[in-house]
Amino acid sequence: RLCDLGWCLQTITTGRMVGVAEALHVGVIDAVAGSGTAPSSDESLLDCAARWARYGEIMPTTGRMLSRRQVRGDRGALTALCAKTAKKLPRVEKGGEAVQAAVQAIRASFAPYDATFEGGMVTEAEIFTRLLVESSQGRARRHAFFAERAAQSSGKPSAAVAAAVKRMLSNPPNTAIGVIGAGTMGSGIALTFLRAGYSPVVLIDNNAKGLERGVALIQKLIKGDVAKRRLSPKAAKAMGAALVPSTDLAALSKCKFIVEAAFESLDIKKGIFGKLDAIAPSDAYLCSNTSTLDVDAIASSLSPARRPYCAGMHFFSPAHVMKLVEIVRGADTSGETLAVISAVTKKIRKVGVTVGNCDGFVGNRMLNPYTSEMLFVVEGGGASVMQVDAAISKLGMAIGPFLMSDLAGNDIGYKISLARGLAKDSKTGLPGPNRKEGMRWTDLGGDLVADLGRVGQKAGKGWYTYDKRIGKGRMPMPSSEVAALIASFTAKSSSPDKGRKLKNEEIVERLLYPLVNEGFKILEEGIARDPADIDVIY
Repeated sequence: RLCDLGWCLQTITTGRMVGVAEALHVGVIDAVAGSGTAPSSDESLLDCAARWARYGEIMPTTGRMLSRRQVRGDRGALTALCAKTAKKLPRVEKGGEAVQAAVQAIRASFAPYDATFEGGMVTEAEIFTRLLVESSQGRARRHAFFAERAAQSSGKPSAAVAAAVKRMLSNPPNTAIGVIGAGTMGSGIALTFLRAGYSPVVLIDNNAKGLERGVALIQKLIKGDVAKRRLSPKAAKAMGAALVPSTDLAALSKCKFIVEAAFESLDIKKGIFGKLDAIAPSDAYLCSNTSTLDVDAIASSLSPARRPYCAGMHFFSPAHVMKLVEIVRGADTSGETLAVISAVTKKIRKVGVTVGNCDGFVGNRMLNPYTSEMLFVVEGGGASVMQVDAAISKLGMAIGPFLMSDLAGNDIGYKISLARGLAKDSKTGLPGPNRKEGMRWTDLGGDLVADLGRVGQKAGKGWYTYDKRIGKGRMPMPSSEVAALIASFTAKSSSPDKGRKLKNEEIVERLLYPLVNEGFKILEEGIARDPADIDVIY
């Protein structure tokens, strides 16, 4: 009734923040004290309010009362606009219950044709009460809201810890950050710090061509932000100037906060941290972006005095998009270090959850039985790759496990299983030395990578095939090559359920129950502090 319906739909359904200038322009507010819109740009808030009160004394009340105004526009066009907006929003079963209800409440302001203000308010109250009392999505969102804040709260810090946090947050434009590794992950982490205003951000890679690719990726993403009007050209230029690429670790000598994002190899990471021991400032915080490796083993390459400043800082791929960061406390990690990393994580607009040190921490440890089971399901012939993904997506997950694996890179899991001595030798065909007899295992995922080179979306082929001409190379399409590979494994499978077609409910149970059970083990071992922390991670 007050503003254009299109603006209302876009603003309400996204929950975006509206600045004063925009609010004044669209008519949400009448005036801004001292904005230059008043007779005097020096007008105080009280004087501005008094002036509008005087206007109110002489202006007719009928036209000013919102309850007496009609929604502007043709009813048919308004209805079509609401329908168009609702179609673009998540469906109710995909977590869109609240936004769909918001559109329904907006529609009640003008439909039916004889809609009144009072009738619209009754409808809105009914929708609100239903969502508050009956909606499982509403309860889940409220739980997630408070769980996320609890996960990032560590109580009142000591004066020394508070001072350390302040030093890292008070002046980002003059706080040097180091990122080691210019791959997709490292580049994404560097961009995240650039977006938060830190400068300089020193990006290190010992491979000059790899460093060039990383810088090019960051520049491409910055240009994309400008094109989407998320970033001004001036800010983009400043970010570009703040990025300092180098092939020399010595360039990190003034960095107060360093994130290592090199190849997932314990030997490589220990070698890097051993060198940082002699290069980084004595009070620098040293973080490893390892996704599975022992943080204490990595820290062991540091001198004893350095180890309290070392912790895990596990970003999720792609790092510049995904919000979650696991903050991994090692045996020697100090409370100050955890508090600083947690504060920095929040500063770069991520959600940090502190977890214990174990194989895979929380996120990847729980993911392991989930992704293992997806392989056993298709290997046994119970469902296809697409059917498994569809069943999990229908449940409400953003994407299914096979598509998730393609996005992350199938080679990552394969390399980890090789390093653990579990995957078979691609040359001899012999099982890994650490694969115990009778262990439940399948080489299906390994053969996909080692024999077929289907490492994921980045290569245009993984569990699905991707064509750059279709959906910008992101549209998953079924692969006959993958189907043939799976069929060869099914033929050799000894599963008691071999060939039995699974219903969606059973697929969901097969994949999610092992994940949930692993979560209980993590709580039992004290790796996660609270069940809500696991909820935030998942």
